[in-house]
Amino acid sequence: MTQSFSNSIKLTAFILRRERTIAMVWIAVMLLFTWAMAMVFDTQFTYEELQAMLLVQQNPIQIAIQGPIYGADNFLAGQIFAREMLLFTLIAVAIMNIFMVLRHTRGDEEKGRYEVIRSLPTGRLAFLNATLVTSLVVNVGLALSQGVLLWVMGIDGTTMHGAFTYGAVLGALGLVFAAFAALFAQLTPSSRGALGYVFMLLMASYLIRAIGDQGNEALARVSPLGLVMRAEVFVQNYWWPILVALAIALGISGLALLLNTRRDIDQGFIPQRQGRAAASFMLRSPMGLTWRLNRNTLIAWAVGMLSLGAALGGLLGDAEIFAVENEVFQMMMPQSPDFHAAELFTMLLNVLLAIVCIAPVLILTLKLRGEEKEHRVENVLSGAVSRPRYLAGYVVMGFLASIIMPLFAAIGMWLVGGYVMDEPISLMVMFKGMMVYVPALWVMLGLAVLMIGLLPKLVMLCWGYFAYVFVAGFFGDLLGMPEWSLRLTPIGFVPRLPLDEVNIFVLLTLSGIAVCLLAVGGLFYWRRDVI
Repeated sequence: MTQSFSNSIKLTAFILRRERTIAMVWIAVMLLFTWAMAMVFDTQFTYEELQAMLLVQQNPIQIAIQGPIYGADNFLAGQIFAREMLLFTLIAVAIMNIFMVLRHTRGDEEKGRYEVIRSLPTGRLAFLNATLVTSLVVNVGLALSQGVLLWVMGIDGTTMHGAFTYGAVLGALGLVFAAFAALFAQLTPSSRGALGYVFMLLMASYLIRAIGDQGNEALARVSPLGLVMRAEVFVQNYWWPILVALAIALGISGLALLLNTRRDIDQGFIPQRQGRAAASFMLRSPMGLTWRLNRNTLIAWAVGMLSLGAALGGLLGDAEIFAVENEVFQMMMPQSPDFHAAELFTMLLNVLLAIVCIAPVLILTLKLRGEEKEHRVENVLSGAVSRPRYLAGYVVMGFLASIIMPLFAAIGMWLVGGYVMDEPISLMVMFKGMMVYVPALWVMLGLAVLMIGLLPKLVMLCWGYFAYVFVAGFFGDLLGMPEWSLRLTPIGFVPRLPLDEVNIFVLLTLSGIAVCLLAVGGLFYWRRDVI
């Protein structure tokens, strides 16, 4: 049996070396957000404002979105920080682990790397075991860094015990989803299939927790997300949910290792659906192929934007508290006697949603570069397919995302906002408030195409610019950034409805810039070699 794990240590060191940059970026970004939000809650809110926020949180919609409220009798900065940040940080940690494990299991298997490793003197289970050990190292590092940061910051309502409990909750949940990713990597014959199943499990976990938190404690604990939140961070700091989560992760990992011994390379236990004898009409064109490969991503992001819009729409019922009684939101929101608080608050939410909409536009467009790096582009271009025609498929996917994402976000915010508000804002007002950002999304689409054509090895700079757009566009006023810094982003030129009037010249200018970027990027892509 020990021979099955031979050279696991060397493989672990190898995988850690490959993963170090991505893992460090993930951990650094989460630490940055933890520090920023903890500072906001600790320095920008008075005790009375925290109690007002507690009243806002005590409604079924907010509980379904963010989980149950703990420590209501002594609601300090630490409690509101955990309330606002823990669940969404848990989801980010789960996503990090899912991608990490699938990248080094099914991903490497599909690329032929697994066969190379198996040809060396390594055990049958060594590679999967090394991947799981790597996830353990990364999650322990995440847990310790989060705990140390919160302990050193010492915000009101936190203790050393609570700080490290917060970190341990994140690490334990990460290990659970790392184990599930390893399991589905054995069950399914492709990385796409495994990714789809694990993300469905994550969504089901969130929904089961949301239903259970309405009063069914046993149901909430069935969900991994609901289970670890029972640690009651910064209140009771229970460790039993963490230990149960670790036991679940260990059991699932053992099952994944067992299944790995009983399957062949490139095979899975869930049979693949038999395809058609002949390709459909859509698959006979590059555009159809691009749609087939990316439709699930587009649909998943559309559902996500609908859910995010709905989650933020739940805040509109208490917009008066945010806009009138809280200094932080007063700094971030424009003031006008001509509009009530909910309309002004919607403008702030529109900016946040528009910035988030940039992510799927970039993801779908930059997948062209991913196909190129995996050497799949040559197979398509070797036929009667021109480069502009092939590029057009990914441009169309990005264009669809730029239209669909703001639309679904507006619908989600309108549906829930209409339920919680005494005087609901009309769908058309919310629709205009979101869709006015579409030209800015086209500029980001054009920038991605320009980078693919001109500097394909530096396309990650698009994500660096996205991070700048997020900070400048949403936190610029709060951080005291100068006006010109916001003008370095396309979001900074978009009129904020209904306070500002629609400036057709500005929107047409942004659209023209997007067209120029697309044209230049397409020209360079047409003329350069495939890398």
